[in-house]
Amino acid sequence: ESVKFASAENIPELPDDYSGNLEGVNSDCPTEYLKRINLTGKPPNILVYVGSDPKKVKFEEIKSIITECVDFNSYTVYQLLEKQVLSVPWLDNALLLIIATSEPISDTLSKQFLTFMSKGGKILGLSATFTFGGIRVKRKNELIDTI
Repeated sequence: ESVKFASAENIPELPDDYSGNLEGVNSDCPTEYLKRINLTGKPPNILVYVGSDPKKVKFEEIKSIITECVDFNSYTVYQLLEKQVLSVPWLDNALLLIIATSEPISDTLSKQFLTFMSKGGKILGLSATFTFGGIRVKRKNELIDTI
């Protein structure tokens, strides 16, 4: 809800590596006209991968939440189907990939996701088993009595 209230106050979004200042900017300029700067040059697409689940229910739930968090006039949210990961040229056409599946992700798909990251894309994992390289996710009870 804090994100919802922040957007209600028209707080401008800044890129992660914003290092500039507002010198020389007319202070009469309303913040509603400030738009997020796309530094990667990628189209403002957000893709949601929900695994092999053929139903659109999970995708629609995630899309609903995402559109509350981002400017829906600036970003478009699409579902990335499992069969499209290797066949559709999405790697250069998205800013963010949301992985929302508890299913194991095959090595082939993992390589595509890592390629996406190497091209400047961002990944957000929601309850996903997808990991990067040698990083492994363990349950909390597996870590008890370990250093």
